[in-house]
Amino acid sequence: MQIRRKPRPDQKRQYRAHSIYAAELGAPDSGHYRSTPAGAPDVAALVHPGMVIRTSYGTGGTVIDVKGPHVHVAPDGRDYPHFTIVYVPSERFGRHGKLDRNWINECVDVDGRILKLLEANRDEVFIEGAVSGRR
Repeated sequence: MQIRRKPRPDQKRQYRAHSIYAAELGAPDSGHYRSTPAGAPDVAALVHPGMVIRTSYGTGGTVIDVKGPHVHVAPDGRDYPHFTIVYVPSERFGRHGKLDRNWINECVDVDGRILKLLEANRDEVFIEGAVSGRR
């Protein structure tokens, strides 16, 4: 259980980095990363164009591409591969344009769950199924 106290007026609030981008901007990086276990399928093996996904924070749609692996080199020198899932709203699938695209960055597969690279981030991607028929 984590206890959070309101900071005093003279103290600066400390937010832990929830993404590589936030860490690069100066948010404290705890250095705790997730990685796909050796021999386990990665995100590209689990997610394919045409699959319907949703996120734990209420977004989702139909996958049009999976990019990666991208590699993040942590401060300790270890490499952490991760993927980007590109999706569009399901109602726009098949007739979508550039403005319909959405990205979920820094995705890794941990025991069949698609999670974010930094452990401070609790976001998760769920596979709902696949698109059936033409839209």
